[in-house]
Amino acid sequence: MNRFLGNILASTLLFLICTNTLHAGTTRHDPERDSLIHISVGGILSYSTINMGVEPGGLLCSGLGARLNVKFKRRIGLSAEFTNQTNHSALPAWGNIGARNFDLNLHYLYLHAEETKIMFYGILGISVQQWTGTYQGVPVFEQDIYDYTPGEVRKFIWPAANLGFGFERYFKQVAVFGEFKFRIGQDFHSDPLEIVDVNLAIGIKLNLVDIGDYVKTAPGVHKHARKMGIKPKIYRWF
Repeated sequence: MNRFLGNILASTLLFLICTNTLHAGTTRHDPERDSLIHISVGGILSYSTINMGVEPGGLLCSGLGARLNVKFKRRIGLSAEFTNQTNHSALPAWGNIGARNFDLNLHYLYLHAEETKIMFYGILGISVQQWTGTYQGVPVFEQDIYDYTPGEVRKFIWPAANLGFGFERYFKQVAVFGEFKFRIGQDFHSDPLEIVDVNLAIGIKLNLVDIGDYVKTAPGVHKHARKMGIKPKIYRWF
């Protein structure tokens, strides 16, 4: 597992380095399209292994979630999201499993293909998973027979680190995105750090407001200017 984890981390870092190298030759600076702050909300459809230590087998389970995005100068972004995974079973040991993830991630834009309006970014963040399941009485690991009793409902809260990458295809008012993330953590204090979850997510988000420097814009653009600090700003709602 440690070698596998090392290969995964090395591949992810190589992807980020390569896209960073391509960034300078692919992007074009357009001051009229830049925003100091860009705020959007969206919905997520995710597929996750939930927890490979407690649910061996690596089965993907679907889930639905919501996200708030805040982007700064098109290079740095933050996302806060909540995902509720579909109730499922990990037989023979666990039934009626429910899992909820709370994530806070930093997005760093490395590659922006202006002609196709596609952005690629790296992801680094933290995650907290709330997991509940009913023990069925058939142990997966030998230690289970000492820790649990049949019919017992167990609840766990597991913190972890997120590492991954994603892309976004933006339109005038909406954007579609896809992300691939690993959750790196430990189920119990005696366990080593390892990949505990692999997550694939797709979604759509709605642009709420852009706050940027007041620049000349095309006729008909709805804007409200006000003073914020020293420079006048422009607000574009929807």
